[in-house]
Amino acid sequence: MVFQSLKKLNYRYEVTTGLYMLESWEKYIINGIICASFALLTYTAVNHLPKQSINFANQLSDYVAA
Repeated sequence: MVFQSLKKLNYRYEVTTGLYMLESWEKYIINGIICASFALLTYTAVNHLPKQSINFANQLSDYVAA
């Protein structure tokens, strides 16, 4: 049951992104690029978003106080 639902999710992913018409080595390359992009986005959000949020809050409080 779980295997069938995973196969269905994979099928939906491939049909939605158009990967179903590529060869397996091309799928590996595209999926690798997508995974690397997601990893870099996550890394950037974890490391820089808290600093930017604090900076934004400080600027907003200065703007409201003035």
